[in-house]
Amino acid sequence: METPLKDIHKKLKARFTDFAGWKMPLQYSSIVEEVKAVRSKAGIFDISHMGRILLEGKSVKGKLQFLTTNNIEKLSVGKVQYNLFTNEKGGVKDDITVYKLTEDKFFLCVNAANKEKIIKWLSEFVSPKDVSEDYLQIAIQGPESENILNNFFNISDIRYYGFKTFGDTIVSRTGYTGEDGFEVYINPEEGIELFEELVRLAVPCGLGARDILRIEAGFPLYGNELSESITPFEANLDRFVDTNKDFLGKEEMLKKGVKKKLFGLELQDKGIPRKGYKIFKGDKEIGYISSGTFSPTLNKGIALCFVQLEERMEGNEVEVAIRDKRVKALLRKYPFVRRK
Repeated sequence: METPLKDIHKKLKARFTDFAGWKMPLQYSSIVEEVKAVRSKAGIFDISHMGRILLEGKSVKGKLQFLTTNNIEKLSVGKVQYNLFTNEKGGVKDDITVYKLTEDKFFLCVNAANKEKIIKWLSEFVSPKDVSEDYLQIAIQGPESENILNNFFNISDIRYYGFKTFGDTIVSRTGYTGEDGFEVYINPEEGIELFEELVRLAVPCGLGARDILRIEAGFPLYGNELSESITPFEANLDRFVDTNKDFLGKEEMLKKGVKKKLFGLELQDKGIPRKGYKIFKGDKEIGYISSGTFSPTLNKGIALCFVQLEERMEGNEVEVAIRDKRVKALLRKYPFVRRK
């Protein structure tokens, strides 16, 4: 599948990659340059491959409250909430953002790879409407994003994890980079025009930069830090789990306990930590890399990793097995890069 912005990507000479069944831009110029643009100025992303679902009805809020780990009751109209769908065993079906449009109307953004699974599963409880094709989804991220997007929408009064509607268009102050930024849900015809304008004002960025930026910011990726067999507690997402309410899989999640938990790691020697590489403390294997990259911002290899609880300490000296070589590293808290 291709997004409606495919012709613009080709004009911009994007290099493409396959992601969750979509042909998406991997990079335009250089991944490093795109990362630095987002950290210093602003970058523009086509994220139309994401899934978008509408839920309506008087029973929807109650059903969502049971199906998610965060507290839907605390979500007010005009606000966005990061949340998690869990299965009966407490594993994560998907991590999502929930937009409260009215008391009885909710808009969900779900991961591209999980959209069909989530719609099928939600159908057992509510009547989800797949509105993915009704929207383009564009993200503009970086310290200059507000000034740039203000040329098109009055968005300066939107607070972090808030949103405004402009007709059928939704603009939220959200993102996946750790920088200030916005996501725009807009009909395809208007979205193509908007994207053409935005790439003149911000650096077009692909999935390569997006992945590095989210690792630097310490954000999880489904399939790496999250899965049907990984609980939110293991993924260090405790703050998005309200154990004071009842939700699907709660008892099993609490019963499972935590032996390994997500943490950060940075290399002290040259190298790039990759998914699946093992982590050692002396001769003892204590964990593994779930996502790793070379950080252009820090000029070193960094990673998100699952490590044994007793080893999960700031500054703990460990080694990463990269092919047949052991590379020195330090365990550390994340995010690796914080907003200025």
